[in-house]
Amino acid sequence: MVTIKNLQAFVELAKCQSFAEAAEKRHISQPALSSAIKKMEQQLGGALFSRSTRSVKLTPEGTSFLPVARRLLDDWENAVGDVKQLFKLEKGLLTIASMPSFAEGKLPDLLAFFGYAQPNVSIRVHDVVMELVIESVLSDRAELGFVFEPEDKEALNFYPMFNDEFVLIMPPNHPLTSGSEIGIEDVIEYPFVSMNRGSTMRKWIDDELMNNKQKISIAVEASQFSTIGNLVYSGMGIAIVPAMVQKQMQAKGCVSEKVTGLNIVKQVGLITPKSRSLSTAAHAFIASLDLDL
Repeated sequence: MVTIKNLQAFVELAKCQSFAEAAEKRHISQPALSSAIKKMEQQLGGALFSRSTRSVKLTPEGTSFLPVARRLLDDWENAVGDVKQLFKLEKGLLTIASMPSFAEGKLPDLLAFFGYAQPNVSIRVHDVVMELVIESVLSDRAELGFVFEPEDKEALNFYPMFNDEFVLIMPPNHPLTSGSEIGIEDVIEYPFVSMNRGSTMRKWIDDELMNNKQKISIAVEASQFSTIGNLVYSGMGIAIVPAMVQKQMQAKGCVSEKVTGLNIVKQVGLITPKSRSLSTAAHAFIASLDLDL
């Protein structure tokens, strides 16, 4: 196999047209240079230089190969330089998947802090539902993900960041905004705007209500909290959502309150794949989070 050192020797000899000068510039002996050229010619199947006692000149085949060899060396040097820049964080791309509730609430500040420290690393964010965050990390479409603690962590590392207690959101003129303490028995009297059936959060809410032997009436289902907030504000119903979307819901005009007897508290954290190594940029980002790894 033709090596990078052989290509370098070939290009230098073509430039100098002298074994002595080329060997000196390559910091090797003339016999070593001659051996490298002969080996390369054997591997390629013919002579690259015509040699005489007075000069060394390229053969027609050598002349044709010279620009190819130069391009290969340029590509090699560029590739090595790119990798060195990645390790030094002088460039790079970090792809993060996040459930929208975290992407809108917590993630911007984390990315701003990291971006200030590492301005040469580009960041790509996929804000998708929790199930797709996990799928993206496992399928290598994202290096890192932010989700509630997955029930199945066999292929994932999970690093907790904080606990989130689910709350009730309502339109501003709803009867439950009277200021009195709200219990589960109060909320089931009203229609609900809920996450789509099959989603993890819908399961958590359904399970909690079943544990309390309660059942709610679903008026509308949606897949994004932004849509749920709009539907609640329009008067379609009330909803149970993670506390970290409270600001987002309040910005839409909704009112949020705790519900006595509602015990849905979930850990939010970072997931990484167990089966793959992370990039230097990903390690630097995790370090900026100051997690207890």
